Amino acid sequence: KQWYQRRVAITAGISQFMFKRDAKQSMAGRLLMRSCFSTLTGAPPQSFALCRDDSGKPHLLAPPPAVEQLSFNVSHAGEYAVFVASSLAQVGVDVMKVELRRNTALQDFFSHMTRQFTSKEWEAIQRPATDHGKLFNFYRHWCLKESFVKTIGTGLKFGLKRIQFNIGPMDGNECFSTTVSIDGMACGEWRFEEILHDHHIIATAIRANLGEKGQCASQGIEVLTFQDLSVSKTELQDSRYFSVFNAKQEFPC
Repeated sequence: KQWYQRRVAITAGISQFMFKRDAKQSMAGRLLMRSCFSTLTGAPPQSFALCRDDSGKPHLLAPPPAVEQLSFNVSHAGEYAVFVASSLAQVGVDVMKVELRRNTALQDFFSHMTRQFTSKEWEAIQRPATDHGKLFNFYRHWCLKESFVKTIGTGLKFGLKRIQFNIGPMDGNECFSTTVSIDGMACGEWRFEEILHDHHIIATAIRANLGEKGQCASQGIEVLTFQDLSVSKTELQDSRYFSVFNAKQEFPC
């Protein structure tokens, strides 16, 4: 069965997050995954056991046949958690909110990230006349690189300067024309879908054979609220998960 979906949850492993805001994002990501698997199999969301490999990529333990070949990935930042899945191709996703930390100068921020981008990428990042335009291009490149390494499952251990993106123009809030080169060689089996949604950049990497690329065309995004995901102790199978969550501070002081 051919299947491709991208879902976004408005959020506004709980134990590893210090603040409730970050824990909500993690919880929303878990629920997005469970909701997808339940839709495809008809099994209840709580019946799926999730784990992560050494690179942090999520996996299903003992997946049923209906989702055994499913490639999926999740990311969260700002006010959103994002989930993408495909039965046709390997996929990875990253989301970042286009904002600069308080009391941080743009060029100071950029100076700490110099080693992650090629000279041509830095030219593209610095091309806009405004600081916001520069920051926007920076996060486009960063999300694209993250989505790529999450697709191949290596995390940031893969040298990010080996990856060079040629970002296409945004058509409204979307871009589907960005291309990538690895070690100087163009890679035609990759396609990238970028969406700007509520000041958040969402980049999806799709690795498929040339004959499959047309079948992996974007279906846009489905936006869900946190309440849409039916958060409950039953769905997560662990009451302690909620006890730890409720004890957390909402934001840093």
